[in-house]
Amino acid sequence: MKIHQKLWVPAICVLTSVLLFGALPANADHIMITRHFTGVWEKPDHESQGIVLQITDQLEDSSVGVAYWFTYDTDLESAWYLAVGPIDGHRIDMVLYRASGIDFLEADVPGDEHVEAVGTLTLDFRNCNQGHASYVTPDDVLGTGDFRIRRLTSIYRSRCSGGISDNTPHDAKPSKLEVRLHPPADDMPGEGKAMFWERSDRSDLKVEVRGIADELYSLKVCEDIVGEIEVTEGEGSIEFRAPGNDSKPLLSFDPTDCPFNILLGDLLVLTSGDAVLAEKQTGPHDNDGEKLEIEADFVNTGPAPDARGEAEFEMEDDETEFSVHLKDLAVGGYTLNVAGEEQAAFDVMEEDEGEMKLKFTDPQKENTLLLDFDPRGQVIEVLMDGEVILDLLFPDT
Repeated sequence: MKIHQKLWVPAICVLTSVLLFGALPANADHIMITRHFTGVWEKPDHESQGIVLQITDQLEDSSVGVAYWFTYDTDLESAWYLAVGPIDGHRIDMVLYRASGIDFLEADVPGDEHVEAVGTLTLDFRNCNQGHASYVTPDDVLGTGDFRIRRLTSIYRSRCSGGISDNTPHDAKPSKLEVRLHPPADDMPGEGKAMFWERSDRSDLKVEVRGIADELYSLKVCEDIVGEIEVTEGEGSIEFRAPGNDSKPLLSFDPTDCPFNILLGDLLVLTSGDAVLAEKQTGPHDNDGEKLEIEADFVNTGPAPDARGEAEFEMEDDETEFSVHLKDLAVGGYTLNVAGEEQAAFDVMEEDEGEMKLKFTDPQKENTLLLDFDPRGQVIEVLMDGEVILDLLFPDT
């Protein structure tokens, strides 16, 4: 194994004060290790010792943890160890390596004869700022033991939630995936679907079921039970979000490429079978002639605390209409984005008294904008001077 990494020294734990900028504790019982766990982690119970952790890419689009552990060996001399291992949820099981017999600024030589595996190091994180380390080595190396670790620094301007959205690229375009749920046998009732929305700053998963008995069901995604769905009057749902909030559990697992199963005890009630989340192919006129009406309220994101609004979608026969009604807006310039694409730009003047109505139609009618996009299942945003002040994930049904 060839190691070509610049090294930090234990003094970083002394020279860097406890700066938890950009790091927030995860608000769920389980978190996943994401790129935002990269940083310096101190050993709060030990003097001038710690770990520099890097979360890195693998060729097969997976991630691994690389840890540089700065400590002292059995001769009380400062020493550093390297550990590498795959990420599994909130845990990294790593092989621990030691380099020895190398002179100061010694020239590079082929091979890894100076590097040897000496044991294991396991990192287990409770949230974005606290973790636990355990190690197993021969007694003449370090022996066996464990210690607490605590975040000392984080990536510049990063926000750690311990959810799946931490790994979403900053330039990712909003997308929506879904998969239908059906009974495992023809003589069983019920139906449902799972929907997954992803954007650069947030990920949402919603699973809804209907037409089954009023009971408490388990939701299994891939091989794990991730939540419970309480069904009343034949309907129930569960929602996850990353970053999480008080009303929605943290989305700390990757639902893509996974089958979905609804269980009552050990009984399979609804399943996606071999199907997994995928893009839904829909057009603006796929309602089979029935009238369709969808309404949703915008969520205020903070920069303009008084702003509010709603959006409405109507489809009947060969006519489709999408309207946005905004209120309590400050005077200024605005844009309306759907799925990351600008669909309208407008100004709010004093005489508008903070109110603006936008209407899109297909076929286009007089005094309306052309509806050449489908807002269903998409992220809709209202921006003022380039900053999002209102947004919503518009329903598709």
